[in-house]
Amino acid sequence: MVELYPEKLLSIITNDSMQERLECMFKKYGVSGFTIIQASGEGSSGMASEMSGFDGNILVKVIVPESQLQVLLESVERKLRKGYHLTVFVSDVQVITPEKFNKKSR
Repeated sequence: MVELYPEKLLSIITNDSMQERLECMFKKYGVSGFTIIQASGEGSSGMASEMSGFDGNILVKVIVPESQLQVLLESVERKLRKGYHLTVFVSDVQVITPEKFNKKSR
C-alpha cells in the first residue's frame, strides 16, 4: 500500500494582473512550486472571461505543509484589505511525495 502524507492545498482565483504579485509572495515565503491556470466563469461579480474585454482570471494552486499555510494566508489577507479581488479556499490533500512540497527538506 502506498503511504500518503497530509498537506494543504491553497487555491486562489483572481485577476491575471495579480500573477506577478502572487509569484513574488510564494518566493518570499519559500513555496517550492505552484500551478497557474487560466480561468473563466461566473460569480458574484458577474461573468469573468478574457473575451469580456477585461483582464482574464487565473486559478492558482499551491500545495504546502500546514506549517507554511498561515503566513501565506496572512499575506493574502493583507492583499484583500488593500482592495485586491481574490477568492481563496484551502483544502486538505494527501500526497505521496511530501519532500516535493517542503523546500526546506531539499
